[in-house]
Amino acid sequence: MSRGNKKAIVCITLGIAIAAIPFFLRTQEKERNNRYIDNFRQEEEQDAAKSKKNDKKKTALSENVIGIVEIPSLNIEYPIFEGAGSEQLCEGIGHLGASAPLCSKGNCVLAGHNGSSRGVYFTNLDQIEKGATVKVTNKDKVMHEYTVKEMKVVNPYDRWVTDPSEAEVLTLFTCADHGTNRFTVKCDPVKDYFEGGGAYGEDETD
Repeated sequence: MSRGNKKAIVCITLGIAIAAIPFFLRTQEKERNNRYIDNFRQEEEQDAAKSKKNDKKKTALSENVIGIVEIPSLNIEYPIFEGAGSEQLCEGIGHLGASAPLCSKGNCVLAGHNGSSRGVYFTNLDQIEKGATVKVTNKDKVMHEYTVKEMKVVNPYDRWVTDPSEAEVLTLFTCADHGTNRFTVKCDPVKDYFEGGGAYGEDETD
């Protein structure tokens, strides 16, 4: 084999390897994401032996999973972590600590990466349509369902994203325009989970 052919083969092999890296990272991230979700959904009364086995698969960060966000129309299902730093956003979706808790009254704000090589996250969020369904499950396994009402691109300092609300609101956002702006989605609950004065629609007067 000539020297030129050898160099061509090496170049082709390197090209294939480089192209495969994002796919490999995404596959690893998907497996890790599934473990986070599986651990979150496990029943508390699982037997000790099974607990010990699953604990080996957990990372310290998995203990900070506070919920799950699902957007069926975009094939999105990711764990939600408390905080929106680089550590959290490299593993899933981050909850802004200054915003309302999951599935509660107020403006609950969730952030996700756009264009990460490790996971899809909120990369396709700009494809969402008005009326789309978004589901959020909190750590108490309470699930609230929301409907997309409004989408717009705002600057990173626009208070429309994080403004407090007396009513229950879910806000999702990710980077736009190469990180200079934010694509933001506002969602309303499909029903008043708090009507009747009790938690999640239960009347506490009984």
